[in-house]
Amino acid sequence: MKKTAKILSVLLAAILTLAVFASCDGGKPAQTSAETKPAETAAETAGETAGETTAEVTETKEDVTTEEVTETEAATDTETSAEIEGDTIKIGSREELFAFAQKVLDGEEDYTDMTILFTADIDLDPKLDGGKNWVPLCTDSLAYATIDGGGHIINGMTIAPEDLEVAGNDGKIYGSGFIGISNTSLTIKNLTFTNALIDSNTKHCGCVIGSIEEPGSVVELENITVSNLTLNGGVGVEGNIEGISFRVGCLVGANIVGNCDVSITNCKAENCKIFGFHNIGGIMGCVVSGQLTLENCAVENVELNYSAGYADNENYKKPEVARYFADPFYCVTDYWGEYHTDVDLSHGNTITNLVSYDIRNDIRYADQEGKDADYPDETYPVGAGTIRPKDERPE
Repeated sequence: MKKTAKILSVLLAAILTLAVFASCDGGKPAQTSAETKPAETAAETAGETAGETTAEVTETKEDVTTEEVTETEAATDTETSAEIEGDTIKIGSREELFAFAQKVLDGEEDYTDMTILFTADIDLDPKLDGGKNWVPLCTDSLAYATIDGGGHIINGMTIAPEDLEVAGNDGKIYGSGFIGISNTSLTIKNLTFTNALIDSNTKHCGCVIGSIEEPGSVVELENITVSNLTLNGGVGVEGNIEGISFRVGCLVGANIVGNCDVSITNCKAENCKIFGFHNIGGIMGCVVSGQLTLENCAVENVELNYSAGYADNENYKKPEVARYFADPFYCVTDYWGEYHTDVDLSHGNTITNLVSYDIRNDIRYADQEGKDADYPDETYPVGAGTIRPKDERPE
């Protein structure tokens, strides 16, 4: 009996233990495929959503970047493109002037009869950030155009021999200046050039125009000031004048093609120093006789340095000959420096503190000195022209 009771007790304990395990297992129900699917779907959905969001952000960034580049390019175009209003091109910055000049040099546009109007002072000093030397223009695409400075200043224009890539004129390079070669009728007015530096080894040099090359053209300069110009056309050595400029003026280098009407009025050259071989003038280096109107112009504190004496021509070495190679206002081709300054002074032109320096002979002439006397021989030995006695010269 006791044995039977013991067996029943063991069986009861085993049953209770199994019941407890069954109860514990039932507290952690097994995950079915149906129960796990929503979790997987949620993860996938989250991933897809994240991917879509990234794609949207990327697209948005690309759109923003594209817009920014486009706006920047548009801003650059706006900065470098001059405003055009009717037949007037308005230039108000260095970048606009460079862009306009490049179009002229490339022959991309025709500016015939148009007005190029400056609306602000412009600094061309190549030392400034983004600055560069000036490449002289040719006027092939500027026929009958007017360059109107509007009373503004172009400062620091710098030209070196390697900048003389003048377009037009059949590739010939004769002139150096803001405009290297004038091949058409042209008007330049109401403009001041300050602190220009020109180094040149070409023929004709002037701050505003180097060489007037077109027969029959009409070129007008009005209310132009050139101040603090240094124009280095070279000096040379005894018997060697290669690479030296001749026909050099503070405003214009030369007009020797003939049949041109050149007018320079109300202009001034001040605080300038220019160097060249011969035909050096305070306003213009050389002009054909009778084809220049010069009125109400001033030459102040100007130094004309000429080195004709270094040539092989023995006459050039003589001071009494060489003195005719520099003139307060301009030299003349057909009588090679015959004294005309009295006539010029009667038309409102003035001279103040002018020095003409014969480099080879080391002689300085102040103002009109050296040009007053009659040449000792009747026939001028440089060319076919003659030096007439002063009382026979035109009034």
